Amino acid sequence: MTKEPASRYLLVGPSLLAFFLFLWPVGHSDLSKREAREGIPVVHMDRGASLWVPRINDERVRTKPPLFYWAGLVASKVLGGVNEISLRLPSVFAGTATVFLTTLLGFSLFSPVVGCMSGLILATSWRYAYLASHARIDMLFVFFITLAFVGFWKMIKAEDGDTKKRAGICVAVALGLAILTKGPLGIIFPLLAWFVFTWRVGQKAIPWLRLIVIPLGIVGVWLALAWTVGGEEFQSMIYQETVGRVAGSESIQIHHKPFYYYVPQMFLGMAPWSLFLPVVLWSGFKKHRKDIQWLYLAIAWVALFIFLSFFSGKRGDYLLPLYPMAALMIGHFFSESLSDSSSRFSVGQSFPVWMLAGLIGVIALILIVPVLINIEPDIHLAFLNSRDRYTINLLLLHDLPSRRILAMGAVIMVFFAVGLILALRERSILKVWVLTSGWTIFVLLLAHGPVAKVINGYSSLKPFAEQVKKAAPSGLAHFGEPREDLLYYLNRPVQEAHEAKDIESIINNAETLLLVKGSQSGPLLEKYSGLRVVLETKDMFRQYQLLGP
Repeated sequence: MTKEPASRYLLVGPSLLAFFLFLWPVGHSDLSKREAREGIPVVHMDRGASLWVPRINDERVRTKPPLFYWAGLVASKVLGGVNEISLRLPSVFAGTATVFLTTLLGFSLFSPVVGCMSGLILATSWRYAYLASHARIDMLFVFFITLAFVGFWKMIKAEDGDTKKRAGICVAVALGLAILTKGPLGIIFPLLAWFVFTWRVGQKAIPWLRLIVIPLGIVGVWLALAWTVGGEEFQSMIYQETVGRVAGSESIQIHHKPFYYYVPQMFLGMAPWSLFLPVVLWSGFKKHRKDIQWLYLAIAWVALFIFLSFFSGKRGDYLLPLYPMAALMIGHFFSESLSDSSSRFSVGQSFPVWMLAGLIGVIALILIVPVLINIEPDIHLAFLNSRDRYTINLLLLHDLPSRRILAMGAVIMVFFAVGLILALRERSILKVWVLTSGWTIFVLLLAHGPVAKVINGYSSLKPFAEQVKKAAPSGLAHFGEPREDLLYYLNRPVQEAHEAKDIESIINNAETLLLVKGSQSGPLLEKYSGLRVVLETKDMFRQYQLLGP
């Protein structure tokens, strides 16, 4: 099937586009707080710290397994040092590889056209493209989960025993590596989805024991080595990240959210393609509930969505393993509409297109308003809070593009909005897919390029860290736990001060200065008259002060 030249292009094309989209932003911004949280353990490993227990510092163990940090370390060794690019490359390659696997699974389940469309849909989903270009654990985790699903399908469809056994071993290894990336969900979610699927379709002779024992054996080797190095601190971390996270322990950071939290998160994260997801699921369960290929995707998507919704701790990024399955279902929906010459847009199919066209029209209006009038935030935007007005005022004063560029942007947006409306009138599902893809690629290049650079100027703590290193050449402490991005760019040991005696010790030591978040400095300055402000930054996203005697 994939040996024909056209099929080869359809198989490889989405991955090439994905690699370009994901590589494009890696040098446009400094590390964010969450990225630095993953980068600091790589720095410690690069300097000779234990490879088995990732650490933020000598007192704090990173609450994640080590595989992502090993990948970052390898990339850093190849590039000659730990930096923003070396830390982001594992996500770039993992994201690109996941697009390839999604395309390949579409080939296997349906057709080359479905595979190609699905790969492009995944590559241009908003949150997926962001995480595939930043130093976050999630993308490597999704790669191994998707690899396991591709392998499981091959295993159950293999006709000879040797192929089935090899595929089963590959699936088990992928599950083990998924656990080594982000923890127990790497095996719980796939096994849950596969159990429901095989029960629903009556599939038998699944090597469940192998799929459980091999991953646990891989993880067991790491646990044994890390246990000897990490001691009681590591043991406590493992307990809290397994039993404590499920039980909602207050000793770890749990993002408590309501049951329905993932519904809007799915729409936001997979935008703009998520607009089509309700009609895709509705029509799919009506027309394909006996189709084993479609059920393989739908059961996996529904199983994880419901499973995650039962936990009180929620974050939108936890949904990322669902994205390849959703992309394949949406790609199948578009391809099916293409192949059916009698297909007509129903109300359910037209509604997401109208919504997208309206959204693009609103963006065009936002771009054209500064061309026509001079915006006064305190007058025209009085309905916003003071912080938002201050932010917009700064952007208008320092970073507003020229009127010509804004007008060009508005024209481009109008082109896409009108194009979608005309495609609806022509009843062309292909034009809808092409215009949606083109608009999304344009927005991603803009958002992850010039816009990212502007935002970085207001959000990065790197400039402040450079100033702190000059102002505090000797000892340095931080009131409470420091932000990881500040700690990363300081690139030096920072003592944590939590109690009054720690503050008093700093006051008595003329060589040690104290870093304090802007919201915490007032009470400290009132209580300790011996402290004064040595250095400060008051930017809207990074309010910090350096205090000293």
